Amino acid sequence: MEHKRTTNPSTFIHPKGVFCLENEWFGLSSTVSVLPALRLLHDSDYKVPFIHRDVATRAELEHYLRKWLMEKHANYDILWLAMHTRKGLLLPGDVRRHDEKMDLDQLEYALAGKCAGRMIHFGGCRTLLLPKERITRFLRVTRAVSVSGFLTEVDWTESTLFETTLLLEMQKHPGTRKGLTAVRNAMRRLRPLECRKSGFVMHLRAPAR
Repeated sequence: MEHKRTTNPSTFIHPKGVFCLENEWFGLSSTVSVLPALRLLHDSDYKVPFIHRDVATRAELEHYLRKWLMEKHANYDILWLAMHTRKGLLLPGDVRRHDEKMDLDQLEYALAGKCAGRMIHFGGCRTLLLPKERITRFLRVTRAVSVSGFLTEVDWTESTLFETTLLLEMQKHPGTRKGLTAVRNAMRRLRPLECRKSGFVMHLRAPAR
């Protein structure tokens, strides 16, 4: 029996490009990468555009964050930080060196006022295990529409499969508070066990008063 399509990607409201910064996960001998997930989304009928760069130092992370904010990359609405993290802390480089780490305050400073209409997803463990007030401030200062991530330690393969679904759902709705609320609800409906196990959260910036 011929399979018939039930959806038409051309009717999606707001396609979004993905700007992915990834660090080394499991050592030099490992080939683990989120790049195949990005290629899957790009090569599918959703045709999700992406830019993927490897980062091994904080300086490289800062360099590519500046690139993401350039006008010519405005269509890459989603920043996917696919790297080791801890609570409120990015670990792009040598975790033994304090100057190779970037905390949320430093990331907030780098992005301050520059993320209107954009979404940020943290792909590491426990990144957003923070007081709600701290995340609210991050959204207000950066002007990002949303920030998402996990509250627990996550399995790499399981979380990457989950994130592939998340990026797909984000193609189906506008990058607005209402649209991303629909994305968050869809993830809870489609991946309820994974949401609970990983502690997945998506925080939305409050409307301006």
